[in-house]
Formats: sequence, structure tokens, C-alpha cells
Amino acid sequence: MQRKNNKTQASRYLITILTLFSLIFIYSNCKQTETPPKDLSKLNWIIGHWKINEGNDFETWTKINDQYYFGRNFRIYGEVDTVIQETIDLVIRDKEILYIPTVKTPKGNRQVPFKMISDSNKYFIFENKQNNFPKKISYTKFDQNTIRARIEGGKRKVDFQFVRIE
Repeated sequence: MQRKNNKTQASRYLITILTLFSLIFIYSNCKQTETPPKDLSKLNWIIGHWKINEGNDFETWTKINDQYYFGRNFRIYGEVDTVIQETIDLVIRDKEILYIPTVKTPKGNRQVPFKMISDSNKYFIFENKQNNFPKKISYTKFDQNTIRARIEGGKRKVDFQFVRIE
């Protein structure tokens, strides 16, 4: 009888060990996925009208809806001439946040998508490794009225200081 109890106890112990190892294996092989963004609210601080580098360049951001913000970068010449340099779509598409500037080229308008790779409540960074320049675009908030935008690729970095005007 003692021998039968020892075998039963050993079987239970073995089953418990195998179950534990199976659970550890399953858990370690499960990929944890990030929750896809449902809206752009964490980027609300970009909304508004901004003057760039104390010159005649400006950038405006408008919230169209929870998943689409529209930006325009433009220059004012004299008192009435305004030239749009680029438009920017900040959108959620395919469960990712994308920064998509449309730039004018000699061959016409060209959209270049950049995928968000990092963000916090004070900055966001987008990247497109296939683009010649820039490869990264970032916005950093210093306070409610001051932002730095940076474009970079390779060793080249260009900073733009933004001051809120509205």
C-alpha cells in the first residue's frame, strides 16, 4: 500500500512540474502587443499656430477629428503673399500613428510617410529609414508656448524653434 501511495504522489508531483513548465513555455512565447492607438489626444499640445525661428515661417495644426490632425507649414512674404511649403497629415492608419508631409518637388507633390517610433507627453519622434533626408522628424515641447522641431538624417540635424502665437 505504501508503495502505491508513493507512486501516486510521484505522478502528481511530475504532473505539477510538467504543467508548470508548460505554462512558463506558453507565457514566454506569447508576444505582448502594444495597444493600438485609438486617438491622437496625447499629441494635442501641437494644435495651434506657431511662428518658426523668429522669421516669416509659420506652422499651424488643426484637429480634424480624433484620428486626424492637419498641419500646414508656410511663409509670408510682405503683407499679403502666403506660400504653403508643405502640408502634413498626422493620422492613425493600420494601427500606427503616421506623420505624412506632402512636399512640393519639380515632379509634383510627393507624400513621405514617417512612422511614430517613440512618444511621451513632451515629445514625439517619427522615422522613415528609406527616405534620403530627413530620416527622423521630432517635436519636443519645452512648455505650453515653446516647441523645437528637428529633422535629421546621418550626421545632419536641423532645428526649428516654434513659439505659439495663438
